[in-house]
Amino acid sequence: MELTSLGEFGLIDLIKIPAYQPQQLVFGIGDDCAVLPFDQEHYQLVSCDLLIEDVHFIRNKITARQLGYKAVAVNLSDIAAMGGKPVHILLSVALPADYTVEEWQAFYQGVNEICKKYQVNVIGGDTTSSKGGMSINVTAIGLVEKANLHFRKDAQVGDVIFTTGPLGGSRAGLELILQDQQDHLQLTDAERQYLLQRHCQPEPCCAEVEILNQLAGDGLHGLNDISDGLLSECNEIAQASQVALFLSAEQIPVDTIGCKVAEQCGHDGLQWALQGGEDYQLVGTMDGTQAQSVCTRYEQITGKKLYILGSVQAGQGVFLQDVAGTHKMGAKGYNHFVSQKNNLAAETTVSQDEEVCQSLLQWRIAELQRQEERQSAYRHDLHNHLACLSGLLECGQVQQAAAYLRQMIAHVPLSKKETYSQRIVLNLLLNQKAQLAQQKQIDLQIHCQNTELDFLSDYDISTLLGNLLDNGLEHSGQAHDAYLYLDIWLNQAGETVIRMENSCYKPPAVQDGALSSSKADAAQHGKGMGQIQCVTEQHGGQFSWIYEEQYQRFISQCVFPKIS
Repeated sequence: MELTSLGEFGLIDLIKIPAYQPQQLVFGIGDDCAVLPFDQEHYQLVSCDLLIEDVHFIRNKITARQLGYKAVAVNLSDIAAMGGKPVHILLSVALPADYTVEEWQAFYQGVNEICKKYQVNVIGGDTTSSKGGMSINVTAIGLVEKANLHFRKDAQVGDVIFTTGPLGGSRAGLELILQDQQDHLQLTDAERQYLLQRHCQPEPCCAEVEILNQLAGDGLHGLNDISDGLLSECNEIAQASQVALFLSAEQIPVDTIGCKVAEQCGHDGLQWALQGGEDYQLVGTMDGTQAQSVCTRYEQITGKKLYILGSVQAGQGVFLQDVAGTHKMGAKGYNHFVSQKNNLAAETTVSQDEEVCQSLLQWRIAELQRQEERQSAYRHDLHNHLACLSGLLECGQVQQAAAYLRQMIAHVPLSKKETYSQRIVLNLLLNQKAQLAQQKQIDLQIHCQNTELDFLSDYDISTLLGNLLDNGLEHSGQAHDAYLYLDIWLNQAGETVIRMENSCYKPPAVQDGALSSSKADAAQHGKGMGQIQCVTEQHGGQFSWIYEEQYQRFISQCVFPKIS
C-alpha cells in the first residue's frame, strides 16, 4: 500500500502510541498541539511543523526572508488554533549545498521579524546540510489559560460556524507564483502584492483568538486553523465532535481579489475558498445565542468582520447548502504526501469529485439565474427611469438629473450574458469562457445550431467543453490577432459535431503521437486533450485534431454518432 492512499491523517492513525506517563500529559496526538500540565492556571502547548522544499514551498518562487517568516507563522497559527499565546520556538534547518550566506541571513531576518512582532523567543534548534532540497522544522511552545483551551472535539449542536477572514487569497497568490506569464491578468500592482503576501507571508491569528476568548468566553467551542482548506478543517471538527457542520454557499467569504484571479484563470473562486488552503484564518464554532453580539463587538474592536458560515446540527459530516439543496462534501484539501505541484494538478480531480462538482455547479447555475432575473427587472424599469430623467432635465434640474443618472449607473447589471443555448449548464459554461476570452482580448465566436448536447451529462459537458475551450484560449492567447471559433451542429448524417478552431503560432508539442504540454511542468498540463478524448469515446464518438502550420491554426473536432 502506498502512503498516498492513506494521506497525512491516515498515516498518523497508524502510529498513535499510548501515553506511558499519562500524568504528564493532558492531550497528545489528535489536534493542532499537544497539551501538557504547566501551573494552576495554564496549560503548555507544543506543536511542530516540517516544511520540505518542492512539497510545501518552491525555493526559487519565494524569497528567503518570506520563507523564514512563513515557517514560523504556520507554527504560531497552531498555537492560536488551541486558544493559546506563543512563547518560544525551536528552529532546525537542513541546507542544500547551493544555499548562500546571503540567503541564510535573509531567512533569519524573516524569522526574527515575526518573532519580534509576536514576542516569541528562539530558544534553540539545529542546522545541518542536505544532499537534497531545503528542510525546515519549527517547534512552537505556547501557554493557554485553562478556561480558554479549545479542541476540535468541542463543537456542539446549536453552535454557529465562523471564520475570521476571507478565504482563497493564498491559493490565488500561489497561482500568481506558478504561472509563467501573468500579463493576461487584469490586476493592479497593489492587488498582485496583496495576493503574494497572503501566500508567502501569512499572519497567524494570535490577536484574533485572544479577542474571541474575551468576547465569547466558554461559548467559544471547536476551533481549528485553515491550513489544508476550509472543507478539510471543518471535516476534522465534525469528525472529532461527532456532529454535522452545515455551510451556506452564499455566506462563504470568498476573497474578492482572489476570486478575480480565479475567474480570469478559468477557475472557480468558491472552490478555491473551500479547498485552496494556507489561508491560516481560524474556523470554529460558538454558542449560537451569543454569536450576534460577539460579531458586533469583534468588528468594533478589530475593525474586521467575523463571518458566520452556517450551523452545527446533529449528524456526521460537512454539508454545503445552496439554492439547489444540501450536498455532503468530502474532506478535499492539501495532501502532504504528494508534491505541491501535484496538489495543483489534483485540483482537476477535486473539481470532478461528484459531490463537490455538482454542488458548485448547481450554485453557479442558480447565480446565473439570479443575474438574468436582475437584468430583466432592470430592463422593465428602464422606461420609468428615463421618463424621470427627462422630466428633471425639462425642469432645468441638471444637478438632480446628474445625481439620478449616477444612481442608475450604480444599479446597472454589468455582467452581460449571451444566450448560446437553452441548456442552462452549457450556456453558463460558454458565457464564462466568453468573459475570459474578452479579458484576454481574444476574438471568440460561438455558434450552437440544432443541438443542446442532450446525450451528454452536465458533468461531461463541463469536462469536455471546459477543457476544449481552456486549451484553445491558452494557445490562441499567445498569438497576435488571436481568435477562437467554436461550432456545435448536427450534420446531414445526424451526427453531433463539436469543432474548435483557434489561432496558434507555435506548433503543439507531440509525444508518442499524442498531444502533450510544451511547458516546463508538463506533468500538470496537456491532460485536457486526454480528458476530451476520454469523454468523446465513452459516448461512442471520435476525437481528432490537426495543426495547419501554413495558416498557423489548430483545429480539434469531436464527432458523436446519431442518437437513435
